[in-house]
Amino acid sequence: MCTVGALGIAAAALAGCGGSSGTGASTTASAVSATQAAAKSAPSLVIGTYKTPEDGTLITGANNRTLYVFKSDEKSTSSHEKFSTCNGACAAVWPPVLVSGTPAVAGKANASSIGLTTRSDGTKQVTYNGLPLYYYAADTKAGQATGNHLKDGFGLWLGMLPSGKLAPDGSS
Repeated sequence: MCTVGALGIAAAALAGCGGSSGTGASTTASAVSATQAAAKSAPSLVIGTYKTPEDGTLITGANNRTLYVFKSDEKSTSSHEKFSTCNGACAAVWPPVLVSGTPAVAGKANASSIGLTTRSDGTKQVTYNGLPLYYYAADTKAGQATGNHLKDGFGLWLGMLPSGKLAPDGSS
């Protein structure tokens, strides 16, 4: 399985979150540039699934890392395919799932739910059920879903179920 490139993307974005006490803007720009460079050479990845005790089965990406949806992306357009609204500092914390080819599927993931959208920088981001997908930089190993149901300074983040529905956010 070819997943090293996608993990490198997350590592580059995580490195951009550290930084020194400088402006932060150049650190974020460096992380985004590193993410873009890695994406251009990243091989396709496999979208799979992982069963968590708390949230049930969620879709995963590189190295079985949980994939997330930014709730704000649901409002990005009225068409079926949404575009990413998480850029800059947001993308350093929530690295977009970028590919250079078409992702494959495994587990309970649905091949017909997978698509691609073009980000404002020209890179290709994986979508599931029309929504752009992201990793969470704080999830450092397989099976972690610490970003699920997380509301931060950017907005609400939810895992995606193989059915294409968002993991319940408990706010019903």
